[in-house]
Amino acid sequence: MNPGRCARQRIRRFIARSPVAEDPRHAENTLAWLLKLEPRADEALQLAALAHDIERARPDRLRREDYADYDRFKADHAARGALMLAEILRRCRVDPELAAESCRLVKLHETGGDPRSDLLRDADSLSFFDLNLPLYHQREGDEETLRRCSWGVRRLSRRGRELLSGMDHPPHLRRIVLKALG
Repeated sequence: MNPGRCARQRIRRFIARSPVAEDPRHAENTLAWLLKLEPRADEALQLAALAHDIERARPDRLRREDYADYDRFKADHAARGALMLAEILRRCRVDPELAAESCRLVKLHETGGDPRSDLLRDADSLSFFDLNLPLYHQREGDEETLRRCSWGVRRLSRRGRELLSGMDHPPHLRRIVLKALG
């Protein structure tokens, strides 16, 4: 089997076990946003987009309530996900350079720091606002959703904020998003 195909199948199978119902759709939606933002995204970026939140599918996944600092939680989540992806890519015999780049991108998907990881960060954030927001709000309520949206807006590029501004949300969520956008 083709190594990239093997990796995609294993990533999808693992994420399908996530206790968060929208995680498999979020993975696919993040990949779709990546391809909207950069139609020529290479295999390393595509694998990273699909696998960026793989850590959340672990039975012993990290939980934000165990962290006083939200950014530390996100950094640990990303680092752990990168290690998990590395193992999948090794087992699928993905080219080591491609694997290293995919893992680097997953490790940086929360913070960005260079054009490629910034692109993945935008795709992830836009997917949250596009797909996850209603479900997040249902679970967490107005105050926590505003906090999460404000954090998500801060990490978006100018282009990402413009795309977010054009999204169609129900009125109660639109008010939260507009407040987060300032």
